[in-house]
Amino acid sequence: MRATLVSYGSTGDMLPMVALAVAMREAGHEVVTLGDEAGSELAERHGIEFHVLEGNLRETMQPGRPLALAIDAGHFTVKSFTDYDAHDKARLSLIQQVAQGSDLVVGMPMAHYHAFTAAREVGARPVLGVLQPLAPTRVMAPAGAGMPRLPRWLRRPAGRVVQLAGWMNARGPINKARLALGQPPIKTDPSRDVFTLCAWSPTLVPQPDDWPASKFTVTGRWHLPTHNWTPDPALATFLDAGEPPVYVGLGSMRVFTGTPKLLDALLTGLAPRRIVLAADPGALNDRELPESIHQIGGFVPHDWLFPRCAVIAHHCGAGTSHQAVASGVPSIPIPISMDQPFWAERLHRLGAASTPLNARKPSVERVQQAIAEAEAAPVRFHTAQLAERMNTEGGAQTAVTRLEELAQGDQGRS
Repeated sequence: MRATLVSYGSTGDMLPMVALAVAMREAGHEVVTLGDEAGSELAERHGIEFHVLEGNLRETMQPGRPLALAIDAGHFTVKSFTDYDAHDKARLSLIQQVAQGSDLVVGMPMAHYHAFTAAREVGARPVLGVLQPLAPTRVMAPAGAGMPRLPRWLRRPAGRVVQLAGWMNARGPINKARLALGQPPIKTDPSRDVFTLCAWSPTLVPQPDDWPASKFTVTGRWHLPTHNWTPDPALATFLDAGEPPVYVGLGSMRVFTGTPKLLDALLTGLAPRRIVLAADPGALNDRELPESIHQIGGFVPHDWLFPRCAVIAHHCGAGTSHQAVASGVPSIPIPISMDQPFWAERLHRLGAASTPLNARKPSVERVQQAIAEAEAAPVRFHTAQLAERMNTEGGAQTAVTRLEELAQGDQGRS
């Protein structure tokens, strides 16, 4: 079987794709990947063929740019959609070129319309890979809507609206690019009725009963374990010098304009605990850090660092949320935008986290209450239980098995 995997976004979006690619290669399949340049070094490190899609997510997250506006607003806005340049022609052309001869094309959000359009041209089966629940269901609101507590009767309609809005926004630019490539326009959403691999833990979010097994599989997270990684000596020395610290990091949400005020409340409220801080120096407003706070720079794998911490204070991206639970370490959720309120609410409801903090109204008192909740015995107990279950799931291997079944079914019908 030959498969083409396509994703776009931050390192957190690239990691699951490369994890799936590695699992497919280990199962004896041919695999090629395309994505944001954030995934290039990661794929190269694991010996996976990788092609860089035109554009750069970091550029769209600069102040005043589309995704930065969405992050500050806490949800996608009309301007963040209309001003977003998806480099449609270049991406379609490259994906079609790379995907020639593929049996399957797996597309992930922010790249799936391009991936599925290309799959049509090369005669491959499209498969959707998602890191958060997006499809309509009565069980929960679509994760990317930023409204995790919608009334039950409104959840499915909200999911349909999100799906429709996504295609209505992408349709015009994609069809314009197809015409430029000499291809006819597409009238219907190419992701409609596409089989979906749900790359999250069923321990955290079980498969909804209104998602049939013929169209959906919740596989477990697509995790890429860290091997043979050596930490910076200063970080290793800090970790060995005392009690496990509190980790504080906002991942790709560092561009949030409220970060300086938020970090000030966090560092003040967590004092005098030892802290490992993942933050840009500019967000600290020239604040001088005491010896109890170690600031890290560059890449530090979460699966190496989190088990060495006492509490994880984080933005609740899908990957970070899963790794915090898998490490058996309680969380302080600080959701800022997009799917993060969903994961924050989910971790709290399952007993693996404190009450989520409001990133836009940071309070030292609320931080102190949150750390007390996270350090309490019940939260530690529930987190350990969830970790034990999650770490037996083998999500990437389950996804490979399902892809093999889909490819074999297609061959049987041909």
